[in-house]
Amino acid sequence: MGDITPMDEFCGSTFWDVNATWWTVDPDFTICFEQTVLVWAPCAFFWAFVLIDFWYLKASLDRNIPWNKLNIGKVLFNVGLIIITALDLIMALVKKGEADIPMYPVDIWTPVIKLATFIMLLIFIPLNRKYGVQTSGCQFLFWFFLVIFSIPRCRTEARMHQERSDIINSQNATPHDFSWETYQFCSFFIFFTLSVLMLILNCFGDQLPRQTKYKRGPKEIPELSASFLSRITYSWFDKMALKGYRNPLEEEDLWDLRPQDSCKEVMPTFAYYWNKNVRKNYRRMANAQETKAQFSNGKVSFENPQKNGKKKGMASIMPPIYKSFGGIFLFGSFFKLITDVLTFAQPQVLSLIIGYVEDYQTNPQPEWKGIMYSILLFVLASAQTFILAQYFHRMFIVGLRIRTALINCIYRKALRISNAARKSSTVGEIVNLMAVDAQRFMDLTTYLNMLWSAPLQIALALYFLWQQLGPSVLAGLAVMVIMIPLNGFIASRIKTYQIRQMKYKDERVKLMNEVLSGIKVLKLYAWEPSFEKQVLGIRDKEIATLRATAYLNASTSFLWSCAPFLVSLVTFATYVLIDENNVLDAKKTFVSLSLFNILRFPLTMLPMLITNLVQTQVSVKRINKFLNSEELDPDNVQHDSSKPHPMSIENGHFSWGDEDELTLKNINMEVRKQNLVAIVGTVGSGKSSVIQAFLGEMEKISGTVNTVGKMAYVPQQAWIQNATVRDNILFGKAYDRKRYNQVIDACALRTDIEILSAGDRTEIGEKGINLSGGQKQRISLARAVYSNADLYLLDDPLSAVDSHVGKHIFEEVLGPKGMLAKKTRVLVTHGITFLPQADNIYVMKMGEISESGTYSELLRNRGAFADFLMQHLQEGEAEAEEIDQIKRQLSQTDPALIAPFEKAILLARTESLSDSISVTSADSLMGGSLRRRNKRQDSYDSTASAASLKKKQELEGKLIEIEKSQTGGVDFSVYKHYIKSVGIFLSVATLVLNLVFQAFQIGSNLWLTQWSNDKEVEHNTDKRNMYLGVYGAFGFGQGFGHNCGY
Repeated sequence: MGDITPMDEFCGSTFWDVNATWWTVDPDFTICFEQTVLVWAPCAFFWAFVLIDFWYLKASLDRNIPWNKLNIGKVLFNVGLIIITALDLIMALVKKGEADIPMYPVDIWTPVIKLATFIMLLIFIPLNRKYGVQTSGCQFLFWFFLVIFSIPRCRTEARMHQERSDIINSQNATPHDFSWETYQFCSFFIFFTLSVLMLILNCFGDQLPRQTKYKRGPKEIPELSASFLSRITYSWFDKMALKGYRNPLEEEDLWDLRPQDSCKEVMPTFAYYWNKNVRKNYRRMANAQETKAQFSNGKVSFENPQKNGKKKGMASIMPPIYKSFGGIFLFGSFFKLITDVLTFAQPQVLSLIIGYVEDYQTNPQPEWKGIMYSILLFVLASAQTFILAQYFHRMFIVGLRIRTALINCIYRKALRISNAARKSSTVGEIVNLMAVDAQRFMDLTTYLNMLWSAPLQIALALYFLWQQLGPSVLAGLAVMVIMIPLNGFIASRIKTYQIRQMKYKDERVKLMNEVLSGIKVLKLYAWEPSFEKQVLGIRDKEIATLRATAYLNASTSFLWSCAPFLVSLVTFATYVLIDENNVLDAKKTFVSLSLFNILRFPLTMLPMLITNLVQTQVSVKRINKFLNSEELDPDNVQHDSSKPHPMSIENGHFSWGDEDELTLKNINMEVRKQNLVAIVGTVGSGKSSVIQAFLGEMEKISGTVNTVGKMAYVPQQAWIQNATVRDNILFGKAYDRKRYNQVIDACALRTDIEILSAGDRTEIGEKGINLSGGQKQRISLARAVYSNADLYLLDDPLSAVDSHVGKHIFEEVLGPKGMLAKKTRVLVTHGITFLPQADNIYVMKMGEISESGTYSELLRNRGAFADFLMQHLQEGEAEAEEIDQIKRQLSQTDPALIAPFEKAILLARTESLSDSISVTSADSLMGGSLRRRNKRQDSYDSTASAASLKKKQELEGKLIEIEKSQTGGVDFSVYKHYIKSVGIFLSVATLVLNLVFQAFQIGSNLWLTQWSNDKEVEHNTDKRNMYLGVYGAFGFGQGFGHNCGY
């Protein structure tokens, strides 16, 4: 009998008996092992990972799950387990004390450990309910392990109960008191039954919480409410898979995004760490207040890198990415570590199975061992599959969140970038940053763990191969070492080509954006061939770069695809050649082959990982450069409500990015509340720049700009969305029918809407392609009026409309009796007739305010304003009605002013008369056509029903049709077209060479099988060399097929 171990003393019986557990045909664990290890292990697992459950409670976005049958059942069964465990502890103390049965520490500590665990589990039930956690993986795995590890004791207790029954039923048996054993039997099976019930209850998720941070819709993703078992098996996805199998999936079939992956959750964290990184890399100015990223009212605040003082270094996106998403990434990396360990456990089990089969003829092992090895291999493979799926799931989530954060950050930056920085960042570059560079991170994240996993797998593979083949493995290692510098050189070349490719791609996207933006002008001037030549020229350069990159990638892929076979060939050859006693048997061959197959994955993934790393490194530099560019200073415009006027500029000097070239100088302007201030001047005098200065879009060199209140802006070039007329006017605001109709009438849009096929439901094309310039300008003005802002900046909104329409709009909207009469307005205009109604007029000349005052004051001064009025009349742009009105205004102001303007008025009247003749004839033609159209429309309205008319209008108003996509299987014609495009010879050759590659790969494995089963090789070196030569030929055949096929 062996020495007594501390565990034997702890239990009062043998802890481990290898003869009873392993070297036997009827294996079983000892009672001590069942009462300690098989109970403590699940409890230790729970206490080791209980912090994860606390983290889930803290991170939960939901609250207050109602009491229901599921969680009440959990409470009852858990209380039952606590009672039965406490009873075990009490009975051990009382019963054994009475019967003089020796009491051992195991009888105390095992119930204590179980009792503490069950109490903690009971505490988690109301906590999960309170914080809205519907399922727990840690708790499910605890109950699963507890039930599985309790099965051996079930067998032991059943056997012992049968033995006691046999003793009691025996006629010659002496009386025995089995009351304690009977109690343990009953207590254990009650405990086991309750544990099984708890496991079953934990297979289901709890009910939906009553309180959620985000509103749950009917298309909520089922993963949020799925149980842990459903999540690891992805059974929550079954409905979507079944729906996709029965019918092609549409966008409407997809579920909503998880709230945790939305911008509202991702961006505040990323912004916080980005701001910290900005403060770290830029010296802050003295007494600068540190701001933190905040998320309120749907906005995340970011710090401007250039504002934080002198630059110490470029702020990089990598530290914020590490800190924001590193936690879930490391959790996924832990899963990757487990799968790597399980991967190498399988060849060891395979070795045991081969050994079991080899010994079956000579020294057969018990049958249960073969069954156990097979089950163990299946369990390891299944566990690896489940864990690897969770690893990829988390990596995809991390990649998605990184991409979300970067796109959001780049888009925000594009809206705030300064005018000087905008010159170096084209539209094409910004589009590529969001579409291509941000996607690089998502592609890389999935396999980034291969940086440490690949060396680990290679090291473990070589270690286990050393155990099988000895020092011969060093020869295979030498092959891998030789390939590393060659692969490094190729990677550096790929990086160079990647930078060049992104440059060409930026140029191409920029040019295509210009082509699409000006497609109308391009077609009118027949410039298609010229622009096509430019696009194809850039595309040819891009294709040449892609071709060179493809050759390099193919070289890398060829090297590393051949690497596993070269390693195995060199290793096997070295093994059999260095010593004639070295023979490849089945065990060495298949275990080594499985290890070489494991080695194949990291060696195959390394070139792809290196390529992705190089591409991502280029993207990091591009994104860093853009995000560190200068932004518009938000302090350019102050919002001080203590100032006497809602809008003002004091001693303002402004530029468009270059401090040496001032655009506006010595600007002093005050806009009183509810006043209409007009800004006039010649072309290029700086009128629009003043508006941009109020908006904060110009660089303020000196001075003060102040605005108080909600602001609306009408640009000189109307900005129209690809949406209906109504949506363009509402611009996201709630529909108020009364105000909407007032705005439509005031902006003279009623007639235009009646002409449109579907009224205000008519869809407007991109950039208002199906509207006239005047219509676009009036819709832009209507949008601003409907917004009901406090301050209005109007940059010549009447320039694109006719004079009578302009007069109507001014009277109904901008004038003293218009809808905006109670608002503060700044109007840039060339309309001279409206100026007498302005409260104040500022005259711009060469970027400065030359004079200001009322209409009459400026005319009496006979300064720059009088010159502007004279120039306006001499240009001949005024109509007859406008000329008469100007003459009346001059006579009312000062009759003496008419004489200097008489000649200019006479010239303007002559030109206006000639223009009106042609316009009248054109209007008569259009008016007759319009009347006929309206007549037909009235006739149609009188006969058609209201419902059918509305439906017809909606169909007629639809400009852009829904894109139709083919569903179902891919037609053979598609493959046929693809084959013809590639070339029939190349397509067939690629297919044949891939078949050759697979044939040589399978053949090499079959050849190794034949080699290992040939017993004559041990004594015949010629035959050994023949096997080795043919095996090498198979390898070179694989390399040839792979290289030529790819």
